[in-house]
Amino acid sequence: MMTNYLFISNSSNFKIDNNVINKINLILNNQNIEFSNREIVKNDFYEWCLEKFNNNVKKKIEDIFKNLPIDINFLNISSPRKKKILICDMDSTIIEEESLDEIAEDAGIGNEIKNFTKRAMRGELDFKDALLQRINLLNSYPLENIFKLNNKIQINDGAIELVEKMKANSCITVLISGGFSPSVSYIAKKIGFDYYHCNNFLYKKKDGKIVLNGCVQSPILDKNAKLDITKSYLKKLNFTLNDVISVGDGANDVNLIKQTGIGVSYKGKQILNNVADVVFNHTNLKGILYLQDYQI
Repeated sequence: MMTNYLFISNSSNFKIDNNVINKINLILNNQNIEFSNREIVKNDFYEWCLEKFNNNVKKKIEDIFKNLPIDINFLNISSPRKKKILICDMDSTIIEEESLDEIAEDAGIGNEIKNFTKRAMRGELDFKDALLQRINLLNSYPLENIFKLNNKIQINDGAIELVEKMKANSCITVLISGGFSPSVSYIAKKIGFDYYHCNNFLYKKKDGKIVLNGCVQSPILDKNAKLDITKSYLKKLNFTLNDVISVGDGANDVNLIKQTGIGVSYKGKQILNNVADVVFNHTNLKGILYLQDYQI
């Protein structure tokens, strides 16, 4: 069974009030659309269950609130609404940073590598080629420095609650990142993901220290690998893509996001927003729970 929803949400200082709610109700009534609505989190997250919706309704609601810092998402959710497996990207999704960019900054080549990252995330460069070029520039960077940088990583609001709540409801949680094991493994364990997958640096010894050798272990985890890894879990668990809720922010998440039951772009690039079911620019990661009718 498929149900139509409208979600209005925000996690910043702006408060969604009765003025916003009444305007939406008026538009729906004027379009003769039957609906029920409810407050999920006061001033932050509201849900409308709709008999139907069309592009005309979407445009009216989006236009009237276009200057407000709120997320407006229309979507059809197929049963089950509470998904059975959560797949998350890491960089700029679960954490604030692009972990490779932080390493580059520490190595003194931040601007050069950040340019590669931005272009790759926008889909302007092949992810694999851009990754190899960036790692080559980090040749001889000390492994011990990565461990120090891990302690400075900032976890995005709602990430811990998201994983804890879904695990408490027997959902499988998986972190899949094009980033690298010293950071991805650290974050996966810190937040409590059941499983993680990532790329691996190759190392060498230099002056008695373990350092990067400028290469990456094959095969490289790229945009295709994210969907392939997800499908391997589905096969083992006898789930379908509809049982998956996924979240990411860039071009390497497109193949995954557009094929899962609910695909979320979290403060994502336009290339991902174009295919995502849900776009959160003003809503923290707890919004992924509210989409599924979880309460916190």
